[in-house]
Amino acid sequence: MKFVYLDSCAAIKLFKDEVESDALEDWLVKQVPARQITSHLTRTELARGLHAVGAGVQTHERAQHWLQRCAHIALPVSLFEQAGSLSPGTRLRSLDAIHVAAAQSLGAALASFVSYDKRVLAAANEHGLPIVSPS
Repeated sequence: MKFVYLDSCAAIKLFKDEVESDALEDWLVKQVPARQITSHLTRTELARGLHAVGAGVQTHERAQHWLQRCAHIALPVSLFEQAGSLSPGTRLRSLDAIHVAAAQSLGAALASFVSYDKRVLAAANEHGLPIVSPS
């Protein structure tokens, strides 16, 4: 099975109308049968992001439904250690490094890594992940 990894800044575009939202949704439809996957970190980041923009109850419910359908990567201690060692000398933020490390853990099963954050994309690309930013 192949997976399409969405980091939090990509996932929020599924529930908050942004410039790239329609393009992302269209692109994801074309990726079937690859399964959407993220890390458990996205549960918190998505909820906080939706709270920050004043999203209503229905939007939060749709996000929860997506999270229930989505596959998740567990976050063992070894993944946190791997994230801490990624891209030394760069300004890659901690939570972003966790997303890159989580996607790396999929190995050959990773079809695409979806993000819209330039630092995340640079780190993912540096570590050989197949990066995508549908727009």
